[in-house]
Amino acid sequence: MADEFEEPGYSIDQSTKEGFVRLRVKIDRLKCESIGFFARLRGLHPLPKGRNAEILNPTITERGFELIVKGTPEGEMKGAKYKLTFKQLPYDVDPKECYLVGLEGFIEVFLKKVDENQDWDKYVRSGTLETFEG
Repeated sequence: MADEFEEPGYSIDQSTKEGFVRLRVKIDRLKCESIGFFARLRGLHPLPKGRNAEILNPTITERGFELIVKGTPEGEMKGAKYKLTFKQLPYDVDPKECYLVGLEGFIEVFLKKVDENQDWDKYVRSGTLETFEG
């Protein structure tokens, strides 16, 4: 039997951090471990660890993105599975510079723009970064 995933809701902005597009992905009842004060101070961005979910290392390419979160069967998430996929982003991103931040109920995805002068505003206002047709 295939895994059934729910597509989470998200919001987009490009003003939170210069040179990045931020996706704020809503994952109901997600609880994450803190990366710690010193890691944050040093600017480290390890993959977030869920206390009640497995946050898989995202697939990020120059023009695509996929995030998968699997809730533990027991507890608050009751085995919920979330997947957010963009097959064709509007512009190139630098996969090596992209990162995730885990928060209570959210995962923030920071996509590093290759060309910081490209304005993603049209896509931010429309509420979607998907430009793939088909």
